[in-house]
Amino acid sequence: MLRLFAATVVVGVSAAVALFVATSSGGTKAPARSAYLAQARAICSEYSGKLDRIPPIQDPTLLGNVIESTNAALPILKEQSDRIRALTPPTALRTSVARFFALTDRSIDTLREVRDAARHLDSTRVGIGLIEFGKETTAAKVIGRRIGYRC
Repeated sequence: MLRLFAATVVVGVSAAVALFVATSSGGTKAPARSAYLAQARAICSEYSGKLDRIPPIQDPTLLGNVIESTNAALPILKEQSDRIRALTPPTALRTSVARFFALTDRSIDTLREVRDAARHLDSTRVGIGLIEFGKETTAAKVIGRRIGYRC
């Protein structure tokens, strides 16, 4: 589940970076693909250990565990996303990175909704949200692999 969190963040981060770069690069030369990916992979590596220490959600009806895991994961995912977003992707990757971040942002929002549902004792919504989160994260991973991320 934690790797799913990490992949989701990377997905959301990449899409936002692409959108930001596409709209604000102001003539700045984009880095080489290898340099960009090396930076992104280093960030992913730094955060993957933190995410791996968070207990996975094994039972969506154990709402206390859901709250604990999501509260621990969300700030890490956001920080990781922000750091990767700050990178300037190569021109050829901007569209893919934008799609990646769109999916990542959606998955992080869904994870927030899961946490909020758990706080409201809505285990049905928690279960549905975790399924949605899994689908969004998987879609982000597919794009992330195409880009060259290893998160």
